[in-house]
Amino acid sequence: MEFRFFREDWCDFCGLCFQRCPVLELPVEEAKQEIKALVRGEAKASLAFQQCTTCNTCDLVCPVKASPYELILERWNEENEAKGLRPLARFVSPSEPGNVWSSLRALMGEDELSLVRSWRENMNRPRKVMLLTGFYTNLIPYVARTSLLQELKPAIAGFEGLWGCAGDAYKLGMSDASEEIAGMVKQRLSGMGVEKLYCFMDAEAMMLSDVLPHRFGIDFTFCAPEPLDFWILDGLNAGRIAVKQKLNMKVTVHDSCCSKYMEGRIQEVTREMMERIGCRVVEMPHNRESSLCCGWAATIPTLHGPSDNPLHTLLYLLDSLYRRLQEAEATGAEGIVASCHACYIFLSVIKALTSSKIEVYLPLELVQMAAGETPLHQNEQRAGDIVAIFTNALFKWFFIPRERRRFFPRAVKMESLPPLGSGDARRIRFFAKIYHSAIFQNPLSRRLTGAMLKALVKLYRRSRERRKRKIIALRAEE
Repeated sequence: MEFRFFREDWCDFCGLCFQRCPVLELPVEEAKQEIKALVRGEAKASLAFQQCTTCNTCDLVCPVKASPYELILERWNEENEAKGLRPLARFVSPSEPGNVWSSLRALMGEDELSLVRSWRENMNRPRKVMLLTGFYTNLIPYVARTSLLQELKPAIAGFEGLWGCAGDAYKLGMSDASEEIAGMVKQRLSGMGVEKLYCFMDAEAMMLSDVLPHRFGIDFTFCAPEPLDFWILDGLNAGRIAVKQKLNMKVTVHDSCCSKYMEGRIQEVTREMMERIGCRVVEMPHNRESSLCCGWAATIPTLHGPSDNPLHTLLYLLDSLYRRLQEAEATGAEGIVASCHACYIFLSVIKALTSSKIEVYLPLELVQMAAGETPLHQNEQRAGDIVAIFTNALFKWFFIPRERRRFFPRAVKMESLPPLGSGDARRIRFFAKIYHSAIFQNPLSRRLTGAMLKALVKLYRRSRERRKRKIIALRAEE
């Protein structure tokens, strides 16, 4: 069907959406021209089309609720349908070979693989209460190894075939696929008899409770979805989770893009959790409504912009990740708290690559510490694994011509991951072995890597600013 969520008849072209955008921050007159260019479908003259990181701020600040963010997704969807997706989109497509989940299986130990298999098997059993593992939770299954979740452990279920409750497909502008996924998820959960659904990932809880009902009319009230962090805060307040030692830490909260749904309830829940365990929250300049993307979603506009070179994607990703890290470091906080598991993974990547002293935590990990439990906290190890997988993707793009072709995603199905090719598995293990070795993991190499990355980002920011001025000048000529 044809989706049209942007209300052009409501939009008065005031420009507030892109004036308040934390990425573009355009002067008001330029912001007005930006929304007009998008409405006219002029992708080459649109900064948002090429740089939107899907943070959703524009929708929140729109005074007439015209949903300008949905207009960006609409334009991306048009390109997807006409040209297909760029190769790197396979990363978040669980039906495509070389996706990030299949790739990471090559590096996981049996302890994590057994967890993932048990969660997949639990999807075949009826249950009234369910703890959904989440798309990106399955990249860090070790986080479920905690006594704090003992009560919910029998209820943990989920697998990549649920497509992250349509989260990534929706952000890519894949409207038809989002609706298909939502329908299948609803059928699966209702068929299992789920009456209460907790979600490891707040992003998936927001998709089920806000985006899918409001945008696609698919109702999930039958299973009352909410983030796991709500359950944890209830446990802290009720004494079910006992705080044995106040942490006395200064932390800053990274508010994810999806945390802005449901009037930002998860944002306040995270802050209340930190207060309960003795953490003092210091805010970054961009927080809550104006929060910046962690950087992972910054790959999305590069899949639609003018350049096919994956180095553009990599540099935009690093630029966005480092910008967020710099804001966090400037607060003087000891740690960044990220309730979204994707944000946690990719903020850990930039922390590792720059050898930053600030730590990255999930709220659950800090609650474990306050409860007297030592979390596994293997985020830097997993960050290195992700770097190895990205390195393999770049290798394939440069040396295997067929890997540069756009593709039309396979039909959405709830099935197991496709097996990873033997060549991919060997290369990923090779790259991971090098990255985790003393060649890279010594003080001098880490300092050099960090210095090179920062220099690259600095150069890239200048080129981005030049492109921005060029697009503005192009619009002025027209």
